[in-house]
Amino acid sequence: MLALHVSDTHLGAIQYGLLSRAKDVYSAFGETIEIALRERVNLYIHAGDFFDSPNPPPEAYIVAYKGLKKLKEKNIKVVVIAGQHDIPKRYSTSPLHMLQDLNVVDVLAIGEIVQKDVDVGQDKKIHLVLVPYPQRHSISKLAKPLANNTKTVIVAHLLLKELGIPSEYADISLSQFPNWANYIALGDYHIKTDFRHGPCHVVYPGATEVFRLNECCEKYVVLIDLDIDYPSPQYIKLSSTRPWIRITYRDFQKFQNELTAMLSEIRKQSSKQPMVIVEVLGSNIEILEKYLLSLRSNGEIEFFRIVSSDERPKETTTQKPVTEDLEYLDLQKIMESIVKDHELATLLTNLAREPSKAIATKIIDYLKERPEIAKKIEMEFNTNSLTTFMKNKTKPLR
Repeated sequence: MLALHVSDTHLGAIQYGLLSRAKDVYSAFGETIEIALRERVNLYIHAGDFFDSPNPPPEAYIVAYKGLKKLKEKNIKVVVIAGQHDIPKRYSTSPLHMLQDLNVVDVLAIGEIVQKDVDVGQDKKIHLVLVPYPQRHSISKLAKPLANNTKTVIVAHLLLKELGIPSEYADISLSQFPNWANYIALGDYHIKTDFRHGPCHVVYPGATEVFRLNECCEKYVVLIDLDIDYPSPQYIKLSSTRPWIRITYRDFQKFQNELTAMLSEIRKQSSKQPMVIVEVLGSNIEILEKYLLSLRSNGEIEFFRIVSSDERPKETTTQKPVTEDLEYLDLQKIMESIVKDHELATLLTNLAREPSKAIATKIIDYLKERPEIAKKIEMEFNTNSLTTFMKNKTKPLR
């Protein structure tokens, strides 16, 4: 009796505004489906952040439906919980509901904890305890299942204090988990991690693609054998992940030789051009940037970003949004505090995360239709600078 534990697929994400990166995200999700089919699992468990946004693009729905339908055709049960990215901020339906309505998700937990026995064939059942993101603080109140002869899997989307990340959202401790689970499947943290809670493994498989620099580079899903009382995670490396290069620049000739060697090695292992992150220790980057631009125009690299030694972005043509590394900063809340308007804050948040002309046009049209909001914002900025606001409102991040 096998289960595949997957999390943080973030379908619909478009890193750096690159179409190729959107395709990478879909490709990684597709590979999780193929692994489930190849390993002939009984359960496909998704631990949250299935989509990157509660309003995903149409292609994200299509990819999700086609992939999950393959599992249903092989009688593989699909279990999904909601992460914070799957949940609308106000009075709207999570996109996960549509997948359930299309009959490609068997058990779904979005706003409430769900406890259910799932028949996985051959007269075997698994007791599932599904804890979506809004209910993460209820972990300590979970009720023990009545049947003692049924394996129990807890699935939750949260950040553990034991991760050691400086975030106010990492506020759940392992000690709050019950001691009767056989396996605890977690999502939200993007780097594969395994803890122990007594004899039980507590596992983050990590995201299926690289969404931030600190997540580079290998990505995994987890195969678990539920015939074992306390199964150990069997990590399966995803082969579709786009390669990344992190390299230091001080001397151009040395840098060129090192990067050439790295690119040559990558071509032997992957058909995808790498993302390149260059840490600059010198001051003159003009020749460096021209060289990287030529590599990109020749199709040898997919994207590059130049950072200083303290990882602050230099001004380059491929600079990413400043919010990219702020994984646990509630940007929506900050925007609402500044502009005092939910709809405008949502548009500004989307623009900061994924800059596009379409979103910028929506913002302009929104303000044209509501001149009173534009005037209010102007008055606010005349009296309070954004720098002062950020200093007072934000907390240290990892």
